[in-house]
Amino acid sequence: MAIPKNAKKVFQGIMFDVYQWEQEQFNGTTKTFEAIKRKESVQIIATKNNKIILLEEEQPFTGKFLALPGGVCETNNPEEDAKRELQEETGLTTKKFKLWKKTRFSTKIEWNTYYYTAKNCEKTHQTQLDAGEKITVHELNFEEFIKKVISEEFRNKEFKYMILQMMHEHKLEEFKQQIF
Repeated sequence: MAIPKNAKKVFQGIMFDVYQWEQEQFNGTTKTFEAIKRKESVQIIATKNNKIILLEEEQPFTGKFLALPGGVCETNNPEEDAKRELQEETGLTTKKFKLWKKTRFSTKIEWNTYYYTAKNCEKTHQTQLDAGEKITVHELNFEEFIKKVISEEFRNKEFKYMILQMMHEHKLEEFKQQIF
């Protein structure tokens, strides 16, 4: 479900905006519907020295978890946001940056996520973490990475589902070729 053009923004938040609209029902009555639009986000599948980067993060409101580098888009340019997030969270940069997949979650929450591959990364900067972030960067081989992604500690359920689907369809090797 996409938020219709006639929807009215009734609340503007930092990360979420709330929309409402009237919708005619099958019996001719109308009902108010509501949905949330979330800021777009980026996730980066980064490689360095034939290893994949995985973050061990801790935030005051979520506790510890595993994640890909990434975060909320702050501009209208997801690729630049992804490059910024990679650099801030890991200190890594690369010239081999490519959009791998764009997903759109849309039920009562509308939310786009851009997944990028960042090949052959190099440490070029110090990390610049937000006050509410503690991040440890891990470099894992492909098999270790897959085990961590499908574990309970991994936060991004959408990416976990993509990995599980590739496992089921025997496409992990194809994925591996795309990221290295």
